[in-house]
Amino acid sequence: MKNKTIDIYCFSGTGNTYLTAKKIAATMEESGCIVSIYDLAKANPKDINLSHIIGIGFTVACWNTFPVVKDFINNLPTGNGAEVFVFTTMGDSSLNTAGNFSCVLNNKGYDIIGAQGFLMPNNFIAVQKEEKNILKREKAYKKIELFANQLVDGSAKHYRTNIFFKVCFSITNFITNRWRGKVFQKIVRFGLEKNKCVKCGLCIKICPVENIEYDVRNYPIFNGMHCQLCMRCISYCPKHAIKSFLLRKTYKALSIEEVKKWII
Repeated sequence: MKNKTIDIYCFSGTGNTYLTAKKIAATMEESGCIVSIYDLAKANPKDINLSHIIGIGFTVACWNTFPVVKDFINNLPTGNGAEVFVFTTMGDSSLNTAGNFSCVLNNKGYDIIGAQGFLMPNNFIAVQKEEKNILKREKAYKKIELFANQLVDGSAKHYRTNIFFKVCFSITNFITNRWRGKVFQKIVRFGLEKNKCVKCGLCIKICPVENIEYDVRNYPIFNGMHCQLCMRCISYCPKHAIKSFLLRKTYKALSIEEVKKWII
């Protein structure tokens, strides 16, 4: 690394990627680095400091990622050789999502100093009991710590993509770019059980794309055309009042107090 000032831009739905960013930051700080973590969904990509090392972390979704993450990356300024590393979290295979987005950044003029994905607890399909989630996180933390140390000493790997992953990336890009369309939004169908809702407003505050607002009776309503399916609202509702036809069981990596501190 050219210097030891690092800015990490992190998009985390249910908390796995945020925990990964915190572990990377803590490990780097032990080596004398100065690390800041920013909420990618709130950051303006035009305002990033290219004299710092840039870290970009996000959740893998449908072997790709959320539109809000892609918007951020696509709107970054030309890199002019600025150093960047990429990390992702997923519950199973990522089809080299970190490597694919590294190629996107490289084409924008960034110098990729490392790219890696980390297996974390599933937050959608095959959600496991917390005992197994703890073991999976602990196993991931060892790999995350190693990756952070390799970034500092310059030995981190950059997993390059190939034609197979490029084709898969094009297909998954097509799918995820249509998540904000009418058909997808109807399939997701987020709704509210008003008899459970206590009108705390947490879902409104933590939605990364301001897709939820109050109705005239101060109940949350879902606008429906911006939802990213990040699962923050349904996972962190303290009364489990939010329901979806598609999501039957979810997972959260943080306590409600932690998510408030990170996002709000």
